[in-house]
Amino acid sequence: MTNEVHRADSTPPLLFVGGGNMCRAIVEGGIAAGVLRPDGVIVCEIDAAKRAEWTAKGVAAVADVGEGVRLLGARDSAAGGGHVLLAVKPQMVDGAAAALRAALDAGGVTRTVVSILAGTRTEALERLLGTKARVVRVMPNTPAQIRMGCSAVTLGRSAKPGDDALTRMLFASLGHVVSLDERLFDAFTAVAGSGPAYVFYLAEAMTKAAVQQGIHEVDADAIVRSVLHGSAALLAGEKDKPAADLRATVTSKGGTTAAAIAVMDAKGMIGTMSEAIAAGTRRGEELSRGSG
Repeated sequence: MTNEVHRADSTPPLLFVGGGNMCRAIVEGGIAAGVLRPDGVIVCEIDAAKRAEWTAKGVAAVADVGEGVRLLGARDSAAGGGHVLLAVKPQMVDGAAAALRAALDAGGVTRTVVSILAGTRTEALERLLGTKARVVRVMPNTPAQIRMGCSAVTLGRSAKPGDDALTRMLFASLGHVVSLDERLFDAFTAVAGSGPAYVFYLAEAMTKAAVQQGIHEVDADAIVRSVLHGSAALLAGEKDKPAADLRATVTSKGGTTAAAIAVMDAKGMIGTMSEAIAAGTRRGEELSRGSG
């Protein structure tokens, strides 16, 4: 695993298929970190207004996947060095993959195709994309949008060692990167992908509880945001201390924190979280198998 961002003087060109929010986060984070250059990025996006936004940023924007692949080839100083990153919605993968396969086959160059599609395994993408694609899968989470994300990376069977080098550099610019066997991706999604929602849920519950104790809603909201922000920063900074140890330092015997934790223990909070993440993992497995 790595958090280190390597700056590339000569990064291969990168074609994004899909120009939505995650694409924007990846491109802006990569440019800010020096991993990407605007003139090395191509975005394929069907929405004309979004294409105009990309063009204003100095990024080439096209409407057609085939045109994007041809432009990628024209900018590729090392044949096959340029990568493609699939960033479409999962329900659009069949159409996008068919267009990409046709373009790759026509170009005759085998390329690394990076997928950030939730619930779509490398094996399925390899079937859709054919023999001219070496598939790398990465699962980012939403804090990547503020360069504080956590991403898991794995190689598909079609990929070679090193095909994930650019992917690692790029997503390290957006936060933490971990290597995982693909069989663990559904669990990773349940922990890291869905994890921000759990934190927001906790914030919601704490805010409501504070209001119930008489604190004004505006003040309660500000207090909870500050507590969670500071606590997360402390957890991130104290890398040698497990969360349980940090909790213990706040929990004096017979004190207010101990009284509150006792209620959480009695309600089975840790067991509830375990069940929740197990349920998320199972649902991810169902979606990966194509179950509704």
